[in-house]
Amino acid sequence: MTKSIMSAVFIVFLLLGSTANTFGQRKTKEELLIKGKRQTTIGSIVVAGGAVASATGLFMLLNEKTFDAGPPVMLVGLLTMAAGAPFWIIGGINQHKANRMSFKNEPIHIPKYAGDLPRSVPSISYSIPLN
Repeated sequence: MTKSIMSAVFIVFLLLGSTANTFGQRKTKEELLIKGKRQTTIGSIVVAGGAVASATGLFMLLNEKTFDAGPPVMLVGLLTMAAGAPFWIIGGINQHKANRMSFKNEPIHIPKYAGDLPRSVPSISYSIPLN
């Protein structure tokens, strides 16, 4: 009985702890864009480095003198490419989220008797600094 109560309390605290920190973590458009560009750059560098390492490992594998070092270098290159791909994908997703945040609902001024028409439409807003 005590074990089940303790496990239930643990699960409740775990669920509350995992959701409590998410309220204040909303990022602005600029932060998401910078983060997305940084992740895309890191992903591109890691994937390119992995491709170079796997090509080097393949070259070493084909060369008969360095057969022992070829397969591990090629494996490390392939694993590096696999580790860099998620950075690349998530960076693109963050950039897409930042671009979607540019659309804001702007009100439409129509008469109230016009029916069930939407009172706002998505539109792109652009501000011009005047200083």
